[in-house]
Amino acid sequence: MTKANLVRVGWARIKHQIPAVIAAALVYGGLHQTISTLRWTLAGAVLGLINFIIRTGFRDVFPLENPYSGVPWTFHVRVAAVGVMVMTVGLLVGVWVNAKAGGISSDRHSG
Repeated sequence: MTKANLVRVGWARIKHQIPAVIAAALVYGGLHQTISTLRWTLAGAVLGLINFIIRTGFRDVFPLENPYSGVPWTFHVRVAAVGVMVMTVGLLVGVWVNAKAGGISSDRHSG
């Protein structure tokens, strides 16, 4: 085989896989963004609960510093919403790739 033929075959295989890779990257990015937002929100809530327990049960102990409380909740909601939108686009791209490849067919289910 010549190098030109190998490049042509390789490029054809890459072009076939690009939409699936894009779908996986979008789903991963959306999940990462949503989970990272939830991580900060949950950390602030847990720290607030610990501080509540310290304030009510141990009056002579100072509460812990809460570095998560400065960001308003609307910011977290917006960031999580963008992550959900990116995930949805990734899922739609994945369904489109599957339908284009012949994975979804109503003929298979009838019978």
